[in-house]
Amino acid sequence: MSIPGLGQIAPQQPTTSTTNTITLRPFWEWRFRVPRSSPTGVGATVRLTSGTAERDGTELALNHTYVFPRNTQSRLLTYTGGTLEVSGDYDDSSVAQYGTPGHSPQLSVLNLHFALQDLRAAVGKSNNNNNLNQGGSSDGAVPGPRVMICGGKDRGKTSLARTLAAMATRMGGQPLVASVDPREGMLALPGTISAAVFGTVMDVEDPAGGFGVSGTPSSGPSAVPVKLPMVYYVGRERVDEDVGLWRDLVGKLGSSVRAKFAADELVREAGLIVDTPAASVAKAEVEGLIHVVNEFAINIVVVLGSPALYTELQRRLGTEKTPHGETIALLDLVKSDGVAARDKDHMKFNREAAIKEYFFGDAKRTLSPFTQSVGFDEVAIFKAPDDSDYVDDQTTLEQAEISAEMSHWTLAVMNASINDPPETIRQAPVMGFVAIADVDENRRRLKILSPVSGRLGNRPLVWGRWPEPYINLLG
Repeated sequence: MSIPGLGQIAPQQPTTSTTNTITLRPFWEWRFRVPRSSPTGVGATVRLTSGTAERDGTELALNHTYVFPRNTQSRLLTYTGGTLEVSGDYDDSSVAQYGTPGHSPQLSVLNLHFALQDLRAAVGKSNNNNNLNQGGSSDGAVPGPRVMICGGKDRGKTSLARTLAAMATRMGGQPLVASVDPREGMLALPGTISAAVFGTVMDVEDPAGGFGVSGTPSSGPSAVPVKLPMVYYVGRERVDEDVGLWRDLVGKLGSSVRAKFAADELVREAGLIVDTPAASVAKAEVEGLIHVVNEFAINIVVVLGSPALYTELQRRLGTEKTPHGETIALLDLVKSDGVAARDKDHMKFNREAAIKEYFFGDAKRTLSPFTQSVGFDEVAIFKAPDDSDYVDDQTTLEQAEISAEMSHWTLAVMNASINDPPETIRQAPVMGFVAIADVDENRRRLKILSPVSGRLGNRPLVWGRWPEPYINLLG
């Protein structure tokens, strides 16, 4: 099929002993996938031999060999032209060729980045002038651009968030990035929403493009500087499974972001980028996006590949203003044809890989998790009541009866006390995660796996309903 402005070379199917050379002209992309079942177990290796190239805004170093692990679906882009040497296990390989930069959807992303940089510069200048007039006080200072990215399923929202964050970081900025999509688990395990300052380089080889758990503090060394995320636990895959909890936690995350803005001038000037769950024009999903806009004081809404959603949000937000008196701008961007659909098997593989990496590390670093045996009476595990026990749609927590059913589940360790009210525990930040390796009902003891040594003390554990148990974590 011929698409105006776009042509693709024939798919390349290299063997593990073959090295292929791929030449890219300005704004061309090499798209590839590393299968889940890799014959060598290594993945695909890529080396930039000339020119420039980047993955989601993070540049590749010249003549450095990168290894992309199993189940990676991605693309490498060049703005100036470049040459790649690729080998190993990969398929679905193609080069997206654009006759002119104007035909590439990446041009609009680049223009958006420059527009955001102009806004950051203007905000920084304005706030500096206000600080001088107020004797150095930052009270009332307006943050930099607060961008919300939204759209339907498989539109490339998370890739766009990574790209904008990486580009801002390359310019010396320190933007806050937030994900309110529990399915993604940015810098944390799936089932969470989170935010973190991105002031350092992202890991190009990370399957999650720098949003994975490898970018956070752990019990082992990291190849790139770590990020310190603010994490809240939803424990569900979809927002509609517990809308009330999700809305409450988005509000908590919004408060954390405002506190970070107040405490750090560089972060405040760089602003915020928010990734959101897939949304259509359904009323509940639009209301969820409006809630995000309000809680984060969003002033720029980017709708990716969803014209109907753009029209609906324009109707709802066209006359609205932020708490800072700003008009809310809406941008309608075209979805890149290079965005790959992610099936259930792909997502499950990534969830299990994230859990395993959290406890055991990856190919670049090996972690040594701590195993401890505790009595049933030494821990306090809470869970949401069963759907049949809900009263007036008000979700709360109740203490769980420990049983073999908990085996292989991952539990959140909350930054709260076991004596706190259930609602306080439910909305507390996450300190980390543990895995239930085994439940011995006869001896009334639990075998718990944690990333670092130390007793749990009086920290409550919360047992969510997602992600599902990882049966082979220790296998």
